[in-house]
Order: sequence, then structure tokens, then C-alpha cells
Amino acid sequence: MTKAELSALLHKTKIPVNEGITSDKNMNTFPRIVYWDYIWEDIVASGQEYDTKATYQVSFYSKVPRDKKLLELRNHLREAGMYPVIYHEYVEEDKVFHSYFALEVME
Repeated sequence: MTKAELSALLHKTKIPVNEGITSDKNMNTFPRIVYWDYIWEDIVASGQEYDTKATYQVSFYSKVPRDKKLLELRNHLREAGMYPVIYHEYVEEDKVFHSYFALEVME
């Protein structure tokens, strides 16, 4: 999967999606997705050409557990042949459910 394919997959949910940080416009919008890269790994191919494998965290914020858009996102991932472990937590301070997972993409 490429970064562009990841972005397209996340946008299939038709909810706000931001890369890096949540935009001011989307801060109080639920559900929403924020994703960012946190690992870069150089991959040496034949002929000494380099690719970068990046690991992205995808965070899904909602006001309810098992939000229907989260389930929809999981189905999109399955259709693309990806089955990440999805973690969940309740952020008491913000009164929001945070579900998150990691995906590796080629850049």
C-alpha cells in the first residue's frame, strides 16, 4: 500500500480526515480520523535504489464505542487485505473514545 492509497482508503468513510494533527475546523467534530507517520525505515532494493517503508498510526475519535464509521473503516481495511490490531481507550478528560492502529506503507 502507498501513502496515497492509505489516504484514499481513510477518506472512503466520508468523515473528516487530517494528516499530522487535527485541524482547528475538525477539533470538535466526531467521528474523525487523524493519521501520521512515526517510523521511517529505508529499504534497499536491487541496484542500490532506496524506498522508504513508513509506519503510520491511524487514530479514530468518536463519542460512542464501536462507532458505525469505525466498523465501516475496518471493513474497508479488510477489503484491501489488511487486518490491523485495533486498540481502544476512553479518554476521560475529553470524554471521547480513541481507537487506533498501525499500518505500514511504501513511500
